[in-house]
Amino acid sequence: MSDSFLPIDDAPPARRTQQERRDSTRQKLLDATVECLVELGYARTTTIAVAQRAEVSHGALFKHFPTKAALLAAAVERLFPRLIARYRAELADLPAAPEDRIAEAIERLWFIYQRPELLAAIELYVAARTDAELAAALSVVDPPHRRHLHHVARELFPEVADAHPGFDSLVELILNAVQGAAVGGAALPPNPDHRGMLTLLVQLSRRAFSAPA
Repeated sequence: MSDSFLPIDDAPPARRTQQERRDSTRQKLLDATVECLVELGYARTTTIAVAQRAEVSHGALFKHFPTKAALLAAAVERLFPRLIARYRAELADLPAAPEDRIAEAIERLWFIYQRPELLAAIELYVAARTDAELAAALSVVDPPHRRHLHHVARELFPEVADAHPGFDSLVELILNAVQGAAVGGAALPPNPDHRGMLTLLVQLSRRAFSAPA
């Protein structure tokens, strides 16, 4: 049959619901916020800049987020699960022994903390020290994010998590060590001592994972 005789579908495209349009606008604003934080930093990220990047009116932005602090916290809340999903995907094929698995898990964690969007999010936590409104907004986001991280750690190391009562404390130690080194080196030349720190962190974690509870 010739293409000229193919039936033509004259049905108009399905119109999006009001909720779908709202969700789409919200997602564009959150993505634009992360992009602004990465490119401009916290100090130069304004609601006007975010609205322009998202191609949304300034007034529409405030219909979704009543304050800049609420916008920034929501952007971080949207970003964290994406980064965790990426981390889990990169750890799909891990060694069987937990002592060997921890080395790859820490190495991947280090690379995740080098990502510019995560460093931009951490910059918000530093800024919150002198911004009470931002601190209040982030205080709602952080606890569930931290619980999510511990849940992922237990999925990656179930045998250790069940056997060692100090497992969660070890997870906190690893997270804080890697995060601290990443933040400390964000605005400085690469620090060769960081590689040694990671090697020592792996060694300490291996001993903790292999030692009896």
